Amino acid sequence: MKKWTGLIGLGFLLAGCGSANEEATDIHIMAAASLTDALGEIKEHYEQEHQVNLVINYGSSGKLREQISQGAPADIFLSASLSDMETLEADGEVSESVHALKNQLVMISTPEAAEGLSEWQDITNDDIQGIAMGQPDSVPAGRYSLEALENQGIWEEIQDRVVYGTDVRQVLTYVETGNTDVGLVYQTDALSSDQIEIIDTAPEQSHEPIIYPIGLLTNAEENESAEAFYQYLQTEDAQTVFEAYGFERGE
Repeated sequence: MKKWTGLIGLGFLLAGCGSANEEATDIHIMAAASLTDALGEIKEHYEQEHQVNLVINYGSSGKLREQISQGAPADIFLSASLSDMETLEADGEVSESVHALKNQLVMISTPEAAEGLSEWQDITNDDIQGIAMGQPDSVPAGRYSLEALENQGIWEEIQDRVVYGTDVRQVLTYVETGNTDVGLVYQTDALSSDQIEIIDTAPEQSHEPIIYPIGLLTNAEENESAEAFYQYLQTEDAQTVFEAYGFERGE
């Protein structure tokens, strides 16, 4: 009897070892740079509970969309731009998507450079040495910024002082390091830094709504783990994390 008991115990031990050594499934994610902090926290918790490895590539939504179109590995796309998601949908790259999050566009500065600044129109002050914003053709925050500046009649006065960033996090860094006096970023990026302050929020009617769609790409249709994470991003748990970083719930 002892012999059989020992063999059964050994069987359970070997089965347990096999499960522990099972390789984690990779889920390739393309995500807007403004999601870095929130998605980083979600990644940490999700990987602890599931046998997956979330491989996240952060960048400007326009550049990420180009990479997906060119065949870069991607299962899920979290975009800061509806138009970039819609382009992929039109090309048959997206199997399903949801409008998951919303954001606001704000003007920021350091406490040292903020004197005399209280609203968007103050960006035209002669003593403002540099204004950072994203590249409008590839960075959604840059496109929203250009719309807001043009619709408020400010763009013509300040365009010669603009410094462009490759994504919204670079714009934030320009202001934090004093390379520019002012920056135009998402509210969530501004809240992530203790080195800057929010001067003013762009009027909502001055630019198109800032909506973050999340898309499950056609490449992931056979990847059950990717589909499960796509669904998880829409749950109360995930939405609570996004809200903690300043995002608003989508419609």
